[in-house]
Amino acid sequence: MKAEAESLIQDVNSDEVTSGSPIFYLNGRRKVRTESSVLVSSSPWLNDARVREWIATENLRKNGHDYPLLYGLPTLMQAVDEVRDIDQAERLVAEERRRNPAFDRWMSEGFVSSYSKEDLRAYPEGSVGRKLFEYMDEFDLSPELNSRILDNPDWKPANALDYWNLRMGQTHDLYHILGEIGFGSVAEYFITGVVTGNVFRHLGTELAGALMTTNTLIMFPWMTRTMLHYPGAWPALWRNLSYGYEVGEQSDMLFAAKFETIMHLTPAQAREALGWRGHRDGVDSVEASLIFGKGREIIP
Repeated sequence: MKAEAESLIQDVNSDEVTSGSPIFYLNGRRKVRTESSVLVSSSPWLNDARVREWIATENLRKNGHDYPLLYGLPTLMQAVDEVRDIDQAERLVAEERRRNPAFDRWMSEGFVSSYSKEDLRAYPEGSVGRKLFEYMDEFDLSPELNSRILDNPDWKPANALDYWNLRMGQTHDLYHILGEIGFGSVAEYFITGVVTGNVFRHLGTELAGALMTTNTLIMFPWMTRTMLHYPGAWPALWRNLSYGYEVGEQSDMLFAAKFETIMHLTPAQAREALGWRGHRDGVDSVEASLIFGKGREIIP
């Protein structure tokens, strides 16, 4: 019986490992057998049809008036909520809180904004708050960006990842204003760079990766789309991402800052108050955003 089992193992191995190809990287492909009748992977993200559809579509499609830039986001967010390992993320958060007093204080407070668009109108000309009002007024936008709250105003964060996504949505537009980078689609890569650089600077890498999951799934497919269809926008996109990352790495814990306390300041004054470092003047993304948007800036 033992000999038969060993023979079977050898047969399986010889059938399931490629070899003998002059193209060296085609050798060693181990084909894992499964009883499953559907796609199965060690990656839970690959196993989810909604995530696969988002990644394939958002990487390969062109931009068009028929399909808004973030049209599929609510479906993606539902998938992320169901696929991500919340228990593991909570363990990482607990570990970080034990070793990182500043992060622990931020999580303990759990601050959530409550200002309205009209509240911003009262800030002085040239201030961060007034600039945010003018932007929202011009494009008829709301301070709330979280798709779950827009769909259900009574929604509340159930865990640390929910709180992170809620808070990042509430502060997102303020990064645009503080960086004086503009609001077009290519300018979004500056904010991605700042937050990514900042979170990897101040938190453990495993937790940083978990916190950046949603942003990664939204923003990185645009990079492929840009290179495939709108390469004229690529230099500015890459500049914004790398520049933003440098700012994030150099700065204090921006993602935990209470931006609502600096609304009355000018962007320059606010950057100093927040410990924002590495700012460059004159960074413009309009031309690249118009290329990416086929004549429109596509304000997300």
